[in-house]
Amino acid sequence: MVWVKATYEFASLFSYRIPDFSSQYALPCLLPGPSTIKLAIVSKAIETTGKVKEGVKIFRIIKDVEVKIVPPKKIIQTNVLIRRLKKKKENTGFESTFCIRGYVYYPEEINIYLNIPSNVEEVEKILKNIRSFGTSDSLVWCKTITREEPPYDAIFATEKLERNDNRNVLIIPVKDISPKTKFEDINIYKKRGGKRNNLLRKFYIIPIHKQSEGKNWIVYDLV
Repeated sequence: MVWVKATYEFASLFSYRIPDFSSQYALPCLLPGPSTIKLAIVSKAIETTGKVKEGVKIFRIIKDVEVKIVPPKKIIQTNVLIRRLKKKKENTGFESTFCIRGYVYYPEEINIYLNIPSNVEEVEKILKNIRSFGTSDSLVWCKTITREEPPYDAIFATEKLERNDNRNVLIIPVKDISPKTKFEDINIYKKRGGKRNNLLRKFYIIPIHKQSEGKNWIVYDLV
């Protein structure tokens, strides 16, 4: 097992709805979840090779890997009212609706650590080429790839919500890939979607030093 550190800078606002929250009021996840990161790796493997079988191979390698994150010291969230086109349920065509969508801004880089069991150089190459996490407009570029272990206070997804101190924290629901999940369950190239209920519900526990907020924005200063 080798810890790989990938440092990313976002070229735009990051937008990814908290799993299972309403699409009409899409509160943003402050950090990309484990499944978001892993599926971005699989998608990029297929995109760069043009072969779905490469995605299957990479999926088997990274499906169960441990993911840790060192976020920026400051995270900014803003909520905006947008108009979108929604497909009609009964008839063909679309209808116009309004919704609230949350966006996140990172003033600094974000560090993502993965504990890779095999094919490390191949995974490193894919990480270097990733251009988005979550939605396609959440653009990133990879600044560096190194091999080093995460710091002790790195954030990771957990199924348990035990509190052992009196820190002020944010608890953010995220999804991770279940050991039962097969490639067919997440294959976006199928005509029918897979069993996304095979994704595990976990949580990020993010320590917050202080926060400032206004009508439609919040600034989080992390510990």
